[in-house]
Amino acid sequence: LARRGYVLQHYPENVLMPGEKRDTLIRSKGIHDLSLRECQVFANALKNNLLTVKTITRQRALAHLMASRSPVIIEEAPASHSMHKHGRRWYANGRSDRQGLPR
Repeated sequence: LARRGYVLQHYPENVLMPGEKRDTLIRSKGIHDLSLRECQVFANALKNNLLTVKTITRQRALAHLMASRSPVIIEEAPASHSMHKHGRRWYANGRSDRQGLPR
């Protein structure tokens, strides 16, 4: 995503992120790791235009994506009943934090 200048915004909460491993698997198998419920949530986000892809064209912003100074995937704000105050953000190097969108 970062190499192509794409940022996923409003990624569904509680859906396995790309590259994230399930505890029961040795390595990530991509979309095949998603449970049936996660697949449905993800598909609904795409159908309802909730999950958006932003294209980054400015060279400085692209450099920030590639250097993992800007997030490549930004999760939607947590639900009101969530124990988290902010959504997750994932970076090109695989690092993540909970400094995303506030609920």
